[in-house]
Amino acid sequence: MPLSWRLMMRLRVLGLSRLRRALLSRLDSRYVSKPDHRQDLKDALWEVQMLRREVVALRDEVDRLRRAATAPVKPAAAPKPAPDPKAAEAHRLATETAEAVDTLLQGEMRIWQAIDDLSARVDAPGRVR
Repeated sequence: MPLSWRLMMRLRVLGLSRLRRALLSRLDSRYVSKPDHRQDLKDALWEVQMLRREVVALRDEVDRLRRAATAPVKPAAAPKPAPDPKAAEAHRLATETAEAVDTLLQGEMRIWQAIDDLSARVDAPGRVR
C-alpha cells in the first residue's frame, strides 16, 4: 500500500474516535448518571417523608385547636362584691369588655379555621375536592 493510503486510513480512524468522543461527551452532559439519579430519588423520598410528618403534625394541631374551640368555657368565679361603688362599676366594665373581646377573638378564630378548611379542600384553582 502506498504511504498516502496508510495516512488516509489513520486519519479516518482518528476522525472517527474524535467524533465518537465528542458524541459521547455531548450525550453524557445531557443525561444524569445512575448514581446521581439514585441519590436524587433518595433525596426526594426523604423530603416526601418529612413533609408527610409535618402534615400529620399540623393535622393534629388543627384537631386540638378545634376541640379547644368547641369545649365549653368555664365561667370565672364571681369575685366578692367590693364595698366601693366605683370599684364595682370598674369591675363590671372590665368584665363586659373582656367578654366582648373574647367573643370577637373566637369569631376571628372561626373565620381563620374556615379559611384554612377551604384552602385545604382546594387543590388547584377552580378544583374543589
